[in-house]
Amino acid sequence: MPVLASDLLAQRELRLTAVTSPDSWPDVPISWSSTTELEDPVPFLRGGELVLTTALRRRTRDQWDRLVRDLVAVPVAALCVGTGLVHDRVPAGLRAAAERHGLALLTSPVEIPFIQISRWAADQIFAEQYARTRLMIHLQEEITEALLAGRGLRHLVSVLARRLGADVAVLDPAGAVLEQHPRSARWSVDEVAAAADAPRTAAPGLVSFPVRADGTVAGYLVARGPDEQVTLLAPVAGLAGLEIARRQALLSGRRELVGQVVTDILHHGLRGNEAERKLARIGVDPQGSHRVVVASSGQAASLLRQRPLDLAALLRGQSDPFPMCPLDDGIVVLVGADGDARTVAGRLLRHIGGGPGTATAVGVSGPHQGAQGIRIGYHEARQAQRQGPGVQECRTLSLPGLLLSSADLPLTELATALLEPVRRYDAVHGAALEATVRSYLAHDGSVTETCRAMNLHRNSLRYRLGQIERLLGKRLTATQDRLELWLALQVLGPAAG
Repeated sequence: MPVLASDLLAQRELRLTAVTSPDSWPDVPISWSSTTELEDPVPFLRGGELVLTTALRRRTRDQWDRLVRDLVAVPVAALCVGTGLVHDRVPAGLRAAAERHGLALLTSPVEIPFIQISRWAADQIFAEQYARTRLMIHLQEEITEALLAGRGLRHLVSVLARRLGADVAVLDPAGAVLEQHPRSARWSVDEVAAAADAPRTAAPGLVSFPVRADGTVAGYLVARGPDEQVTLLAPVAGLAGLEIARRQALLSGRRELVGQVVTDILHHGLRGNEAERKLARIGVDPQGSHRVVVASSGQAASLLRQRPLDLAALLRGQSDPFPMCPLDDGIVVLVGADGDARTVAGRLLRHIGGGPGTATAVGVSGPHQGAQGIRIGYHEARQAQRQGPGVQECRTLSLPGLLLSSADLPLTELATALLEPVRRYDAVHGAALEATVRSYLAHDGSVTETCRAMNLHRNSLRYRLGQIERLLGKRLTATQDRLELWLALQVLGPAAG
């Protein structure tokens, strides 16, 4: 327990007397003692000091009031005035100021040297710090043993709550409570949000420490209780982070195995008995029906390797409910007939940072069987992603959709090169040739519908179409050229317009 000014009064050998009422003293722990006769000692104080003085300097009531007000603002733990050398009793102005501002004020007789008081305080502070260190060591040993034994998140939280005498919870990166003890504990929305936003004290008595795995915040360890106890959570959060990283590495190894099988099926033509045997090894029933979910973004694959998809399940030692792997720039999940593919897709979308206002899309295929079903389902899911942001389910797989979903072809490079003359012309002249050809093809080459959509005169549209043909060396009346331009525009997406 911390050392308080009221503890000094209980030491008979120090012979200290309370000048102001101990009931009004704030519970500021004594961090150290400082003997001073300076006119203004405040710049040399850090907070929590037991300030010892003989009040050698004579002060007016206003000067005493200013000094006491500044000491309370530091705040110091207490002010002790030695009597019998300069003053027979505490100056009236100091007493009045201490009562007015709520300063813990004591007096000591001249027979008790300040060094004796300072030494007693130092011994108590050292004993308190030693007790905290021992508690921290025992706590780390107990938590380490529990983590290595695989006792799970609930055991970890209950041990911490019992040893610290505090309410303890583990939050996911979004601030949702994964586990807490006691079960009756309540965390307000504001507290949870503050704890999730920053690894600092979010409210009086509430502390939060990030649980990091491979440099990524995997969750938060939060406690509410005595300040001197809950700060011990910092090293425990580090231990939990190491355990999460260890379990995440094991899970990543399994996902890499799934990824090898999926890659062999998609890119290397694996089929037949060999495909069935490998699918069975990764938990996929070759004869069963399953849907493919694909989540893509610039960092989706790396996030899956670094940050737990389900922190609570990971700390319970559970594996992925469905075969999952990082592939290319995204994540692929094979969802069996007993699973909800849309729910899986929604979880992946949140994991990679998708949500309102973002362009991130997760595609879901229809149900298919076996290795051939995975191949078809993958391209269906990739085609579904092109339908827009959020969770998208596949429409019937088309030949253009199959072509556009291929990750092995340099489609973006070819499309960019084809349209580069038109884009350069638009940039130099402030024209809208790319938007024009998009609208023209979207309206099946109808001059009337394109003019209406773009609010153009027919002659203006014909002039623009002529410019496009000259720049690209294509004929918009030729089926092959129109198809090539349409595919290029589909590859680059609507944002390019």
